Amino acid sequence: MDASKIWKKDIIEAQDRNILSALQKDSFQRNRLTINFIRQLSNAQGPLSVSLDGPWGSGKTFFVKEAKMLIDNIDSEDAFWKKLRADLNGEDLARIHDIIPVYYDAWQNDNDTDPILSILYSIAENEEIKERAGIPKKIDREKMKAALENILCLAVDVGINPLASKVLKGIKSFVGSWTRPELFNAYEKQQKANKSLRSAIEEFFVDIRESYCLTETEQELNQKKIIIFIDELDRCRPDFAVRLLERIKHYANLTNVIFVMSTNLNELQYMIRNVYGEGFNAARYLDRFFDIHMILPEIQDDVIFAYFNIFSNMKNEIVLRAIVRYFKMSLREISRYIKWYRMVELDENPRFTGKLFNGWCFCVYYVFPYMIALKLINLSRYQLFVSGDSQEVARFASFITDTMSDTTIDIFFPDKDNKSERKKENLIKEIKTVLTALWHDNNVLDADDEIYQSDGMEIRRSFGHDMMKQLSLIAN
Repeated sequence: MDASKIWKKDIIEAQDRNILSALQKDSFQRNRLTINFIRQLSNAQGPLSVSLDGPWGSGKTFFVKEAKMLIDNIDSEDAFWKKLRADLNGEDLARIHDIIPVYYDAWQNDNDTDPILSILYSIAENEEIKERAGIPKKIDREKMKAALENILCLAVDVGINPLASKVLKGIKSFVGSWTRPELFNAYEKQQKANKSLRSAIEEFFVDIRESYCLTETEQELNQKKIIIFIDELDRCRPDFAVRLLERIKHYANLTNVIFVMSTNLNELQYMIRNVYGEGFNAARYLDRFFDIHMILPEIQDDVIFAYFNIFSNMKNEIVLRAIVRYFKMSLREISRYIKWYRMVELDENPRFTGKLFNGWCFCVYYVFPYMIALKLINLSRYQLFVSGDSQEVARFASFITDTMSDTTIDIFFPDKDNKSERKKENLIKEIKTVLTALWHDNNVLDADDEIYQSDGMEIRRSFGHDMMKQLSLIAN
């Protein structure tokens, strides 16, 4: 197989060409799920904050970008989009017309000072917002600039610690009158600035909605809703993630504005505890910000294997599939695993013959793919494994016995007890012996030193050294 094709195939980065291809082929069998997701959002009434939960590498970015691309092309006359729209009835289609989608990568912007200003600026600079395909009207750029400048000035005025403001209000109530009224005046100024900032942000979103309206009727305007997909929230700096949630709650909790935050809630809770302390109830804290929780279903193994169809062209396809399932790899991890495997792949060595060849093949097709996965998923376990740790060796032995066919077993480990239970027991013992020999005293290497020899194969200490050397430059 052409190596360039392999590399192109296993790239799953959420770039436009990959997203379009996935939609066209329904590569992950999520098109129906994406349509249902959009329908549910179109039925929702803002203000609304939605969490789209899924583990890292589960395809959340891909999913929300597919949704945005579908919404953006709902009017397209391209044959594919027309065919996809045929799955929707007229009512559903009309509601999707009322969605203005915006994508915001929180991770790429977490070096910004304030998330709410960052989000607004990203919206203003969005090409599809500036001029949506098929809609001739544009946002007034000068009006947008003035709006952003006004918001920025108001945001500066809001820069007083909210906690101090509450304390100040309480003191005023306690003392009854002020001997230094300028202090309380500062509080009142902040409260007015808060209201003004919220009003300015609301007006900003109204301008966006108006730009999407062809007729500018009040009814049409009221039907339009802005959906902001905030992605990679769980990869941001903890303080930025917390500020983003709090700013949206305070200043952007607005009618006809829906925030969809794709995140790993477990990781997000960890980040919040990192900010507020280990004993902080992060789950309850998040409930203040999210009105609805959605869970992105996992992609089935067979679907993933079909997407990465290079598995079917490999001699050890069964082993690779078993490894993916054994380590419960995410979509992103499978992609990385394939890249690693192709970079460091060991070949059958023509210099080896007989039992030595069998021993080398056992390493190539079973031990080495397992080592790659282990280093990718859990470096600590990898280090234990190559040091001959008995528990890790036992895990590998059990994995092999569940993966190997009887024919393969007879090649590497012939003449075993025919009784299945006894056969498996003996096989596990022998695999443990093989691995113990492979990793035995690896600090003293002698390429010619034959450590283990059986009826089926010969294992040299140098084999272990060769495999570790191939993986020495690869790091997770």
